[in-house]
Amino acid sequence: PDMIMQSEKSCTKAMVELYEETGNNIIAVQECAPAETHKYGIVGRGEDTHHGFRITEMVEKPKAGTAPSNLYINGRYILQPEIFKILEGQEKGAGNEIQLTDAMLKLEKQQPFYGYHYRGRTFDCGSPEGFVEANVAFALWRSDMNENMAGVIRTLLDEMKPSERRGAAS
Repeated sequence: PDMIMQSEKSCTKAMVELYEETGNNIIAVQECAPAETHKYGIVGRGEDTHHGFRITEMVEKPKAGTAPSNLYINGRYILQPEIFKILEGQEKGAGNEIQLTDAMLKLEKQQPFYGYHYRGRTFDCGSPEGFVEANVAFALWRSDMNENMAGVIRTLLDEMKPSERRGAAS
């Protein structure tokens, strides 16, 4: 995925800890607004473990009002090797592409899946706006850059005419 994640604790490190605890498939999930669950793969939340929770179901882009939770799959996985055998025989699904979610649904019938509830910040760098937002945010979070970058941003905003702030630069 074109996602950059920022939090005090690395999402990957937390997922590895959960894997070491359970020895099973791990999926990182995040909360979304209930009205947006139709846009994502959503998981059902079961019994809690020390570092995560048991996933009870996975639903790819559920219809409005039918999602088992508001926890969406954010594109970070630790999967058992058996997933590759399933993917080899996988038929094309949504978008005429082989879908990892379809393969995970098959694997879920054979092996447990656990979720790590990631609570940090995520930036979608698949769009120009998201890419710029991520770069500005990370520059502002860096102690060796934040004062200078904040000043640069203020100067750029002050130099812009009010009409330019909403429209594209020419």
